[in-house]
Amino acid sequence: MVENNQQTTPEKLPEKFGDRMRRGLFWVVQYWRELFNFKFDKYMIIQVLPGVYGIALVAIACALIYVCVEAFMASTWRGLFYFFFAAPLTFLVLASVLRALLEFYMVVFKISEHVDELVGLRDTVDRLSSIGDSVDEMVAVTRRIPFWRALSSNPGKARSKKTDQVEERKSA
Repeated sequence: MVENNQQTTPEKLPEKFGDRMRRGLFWVVQYWRELFNFKFDKYMIIQVLPGVYGIALVAIACALIYVCVEAFMASTWRGLFYFFFAAPLTFLVLASVLRALLEFYMVVFKISEHVDELVGLRDTVDRLSSIGDSVDEMVAVTRRIPFWRALSSNPGKARSKKTDQVEERKSA
């Protein structure tokens, strides 16, 4: 039984690796296809944000290594200062600013998606408000019918304020 488990495990690993390679290749093809899509009908940056972040971190690290090598060529002390103090601090600051900037972009795109949803809701609300306007028109028409109030309410409350005021003037 132990031999069977050992044999199945190596067979599964290449399948997982092959799946990962296929997904990675598919992602690269989709990336290039969307990169040269001039319709701009989808937000591509949301999908590639982790890749952009990784590439930018590698670029920052390479630039700082180059600066450290240049500093070592100028002076050993300057090279040590850059290598142990300036480069790590610069990497920390630049990586933090990059992360904040990319998170800001993510928030902007999420807000854009929510605004698109709200536009759809606005159309529904506009349709519903037109129904409300027609109900208001019906109510206005029924107010013009004098006997409607008498039929819809209690006979004792059917009298309006105008009727009460006219009766007060007659008695006075």
